[in-house]
Amino acid sequence: MSLRETSYAALARKYRQLAAWQRDHAHGRGAAPGPALRAMATEFPGALRALARVPLEVLEARADALDAVVEGTRPPAPWMDWIHGYHSLMAVALWLKRRTARSVAVSSTEAVALAREATVRAGMAVDEDFVHAVARPPGGRLNPLVFARLGAQVGEDPRSVWDTLFPTHRAQRLPAGLCSAAPTAAPPPDDARRIG
Repeated sequence: MSLRETSYAALARKYRQLAAWQRDHAHGRGAAPGPALRAMATEFPGALRALARVPLEVLEARADALDAVVEGTRPPAPWMDWIHGYHSLMAVALWLKRRTARSVAVSSTEAVALAREATVRAGMAVDEDFVHAVARPPGGRLNPLVFARLGAQVGEDPRSVWDTLFPTHRAQRLPAGLCSAAPTAAPPPDDARRIG
């Protein structure tokens, strides 16, 4: 199995577990155990947002779609790579935040060194601007920063990427004005937004 297929298999496992926890909670079987939630958040930073906000049928459909890619019965959809990129960027943003939290300012030399290490950790290019932005994120929030970077990397509007990865009620969507990237493409069709 290739590294990409391994990633898709891991994402399918994530979505199946999130769906199981959501189903258990809906049937009065209580919340997921704390250690399991922490393990999920460690392996897939930002994944617990999906537990709280993404409808059960979407979680299940995504797990099925990812399984089909691993089995070779369908091609990957863009959202599959986007969610992998989101988890990778969020992991590196959290790692950078821990390393810069006590700094009043991050020097250029320190930012270059952190960017190099972050690039290796994320498996994608991380530059000094991202390091500086994580150290002092706009509005104190990492998610808008991560989505702005992810949107730029995949050539999509960050809001469209957000809505695709976390389809919920409008009131829970990414706050307006927190992503500075300009739209670069039309949003995906509604069915692609839900399951890809």
